[in-house]
Amino acid sequence: MMVFKNSIYFFKSALRERSYVFWCVAFPVLLMVILITIFPSKVEKVNFDVYLLKSEYGDFSNMVYQVFDTLSKGENKVFNLKVFKDNSIKDKLIEDLKKGKTKLIVEIPEGFDSLVISNITMKMMGFGENPAPIKVYTLKHDVSSQAASMVVKNIVERLNLEFAKRMTKIKDYEVKSEIVGSKVGFSYVDFIYPGIVILAIFFTGLFGIGQELSWYREGKILKRFIIAPISSLNFFLSYFLSRFYLFMLQTLLVTFVSKVIYKSSVNFLSFYFFLYTFLAMLALSAMGFFISAVAKNTSSAGVIGQILNFPLQFLGGIYFPISDVPWFIKWIVVINPITYLAAGIRDTLGVMPSPYPIYLTILIPLLYTVLFLVVSIRKYRRVELS
Repeated sequence: MMVFKNSIYFFKSALRERSYVFWCVAFPVLLMVILITIFPSKVEKVNFDVYLLKSEYGDFSNMVYQVFDTLSKGENKVFNLKVFKDNSIKDKLIEDLKKGKTKLIVEIPEGFDSLVISNITMKMMGFGENPAPIKVYTLKHDVSSQAASMVVKNIVERLNLEFAKRMTKIKDYEVKSEIVGSKVGFSYVDFIYPGIVILAIFFTGLFGIGQELSWYREGKILKRFIIAPISSLNFFLSYFLSRFYLFMLQTLLVTFVSKVIYKSSVNFLSFYFFLYTFLAMLALSAMGFFISAVAKNTSSAGVIGQILNFPLQFLGGIYFPISDVPWFIKWIVVINPITYLAAGIRDTLGVMPSPYPIYLTILIPLLYTVLFLVVSIRKYRRVELS
């Protein structure tokens, strides 16, 4: 009962701080509104500029051309296709790719049909499987280019099967499928909504908990609990419970704006939404606790928070997918707990597939929670009792 009363006191104290309420409650909602206004809510059709370099005229190369030509026509076309038949201009086409004039170059090399026949024959003789020798040129750090390459990869895999069927007796199994809960196009509202929920919790953990507990330490307030009627355990339980009230307020406000105003289709009553929101509360609260434990004073906690703020939020996949970044940035993405929280919640809610196994999106935040708490508790005990 005492814990509950104290948590209400801490919660009301937080709401009295105007700057605290703005940055931790109002700002995430304002940021979401700005992002949704800037970026289109619905992207109904996506197509890519693709160069096809075709210098071969056999049956298999013509099959490749026909597939790409079909996908570049009609209302639901995937590619804006330009076909080139002179192999000597390949270097110029690659320069166009580097300049952004196209997103992808697909090359059907000379002797393509002979290579296909040779590869399939080798496979029939038991020497392993070799894919069709189609060359694809992409921009390594361009998201659109990489997305186009994934589409082409699926096309090539299907073509490999068709090539093999032309030369061998392969039973073509009929596959029945059912689409459940599908959405037309990509919704940025659905994408950004879970990310903003995590961002709001992140701000509270990084700047709210981290700096406020540092201020308690700097003012020797925590040491007074040794002789006060309220225990240190009671204080921390009350304090963190008050932050959970704030987390729930943030989540409800973001949910209201996204669902009522912008008509997000994300099911916020889903078990997985509650699971990942709760994981974010645990991991990012523990991070704030950790910052307050290692910082020497309130100013140091603020500096640490500012250093971590932008790398963690922008390289955590909150605002846009993070893929194919340079190696010296990739390690920040991999060790960032927000990366796994954002990827996991979007995958389980059907917004976007996660590049990581689902068990990792749960396990990594839990490991960070345990690590932060263990180090923080030991640090607090050593400092406060000294």
